[in-house]
Amino acid sequence: MSKKNLVGIVDKIKLLTLYPDKLLRFTLVTEEENINCLVANKDIIHQLLFLNNGKVEVALFGHYNTRKQMVVEKLMIRHSIDLKKEQSL
Repeated sequence: MSKKNLVGIVDKIKLLTLYPDKLLRFTLVTEEENINCLVANKDIIHQLLFLNNGKVEVALFGHYNTRKQMVVEKLMIRHSIDLKKEQSL
């Protein structure tokens, strides 16, 4: 099981299960590919649920499962893209 660091834009955030354990999925859009990601950590899930789709860049650390989905262990919000600021420039 190899660990990997990735950076990309969070898109298609969806809460899969709420009870008994929370499970969230999202797509990480990188320069090379789109990666399906899973999160079971409650703290990371709470952070992701407040993000807007396609507008936030994150750095994450995790490993791939047998279905080639990234299982996220750590996440850091790097940059938020604000469309209102870009349009006013």
